[in-house]
This record gives sequence, C-alpha cells and structure tokens, in this order.
Amino acid sequence: MNNLEISDPNLKLINDEFDFIIKNMRETPEPFTKLFYYSGIPLILNRIFNTEYHPLFVHMHMIFQVSSNTIQNQVKEIAYHSEVVIKIPEKYFDKLESALDGLNQDLKNGKDVSQSLQRITNITYALLGNGYYLLQKGYPLL
Repeated sequence: MNNLEISDPNLKLINDEFDFIIKNMRETPEPFTKLFYYSGIPLILNRIFNTEYHPLFVHMHMIFQVSSNTIQNQVKEIAYHSEVVIKIPEKYFDKLESALDGLNQDLKNGKDVSQSLQRITNITYALLGNGYYLLQKGYPLL
C-alpha cells in the first residue's frame, strides 16, 4: 500500500491512464481532441472508487467533471459562434497539461495533491466570466 491507502494496482492504473491522457493531449493541436482525452479523467476515477472507495478520488472526480464540462462549453462556444467574449488564452492547454502532469507526479510520489488540484481549478476558472475578468486584470490563474 502507498500513503493514499489505495491499492498499488489501482494507483498504477490511475497513473498509467493519466500518462496516456497527457501524452495524447500533448500530441494534438485540436481543442476538441484534447477534450476527448481530458474528459476521460473523471471516468477512470469513477471506475476506481466504485471498487475501492477513497474520498480523495471522489473529490478529484468532481473537480475534473466540472473542469471538463467548463472547458468543453467554452470551446464549443468559440467553435460555433463568431462573437465571443471569453477566448481560450494562449498556451491554455499547455498550462492544463502541465498541471495534470504535476498532479500525476504528486500521486506517483505520494505527495499532497491539493496544490495541483488548486492549479487545475484556477486554470478552469479562467474560462468562466469572472475568472476571465480576473485573468484580464493580471491575476495569475494560469
């Protein structure tokens, strides 16, 4: 067992899935394809805590579910409408991929994941009205 009190095989499964998702997100420039992979994160977490419950993974599942939906909504808004206020910031997905990789490294190394989850939450928040406003004012959400 690791310090997360989840079986090593399940933790390895999560790490392997994160590695696969990050790799594939980095290999495509297409936002919808990136989102296809990113949206798999809550699914793998759900699959794990259905057989081996851990409150951290429920917490992470909810963060990634909201994050995935928020990003997807904004990408769709941009793709299907000619005039949008909230645009995807430059290097947005690079920052998201980096934060996801940091979270995966924290999990692999048995470190506290709260900073990584906070980073992912802030990156997601940058695509909401107030978050985009704060980003425009210079707050370091990304």
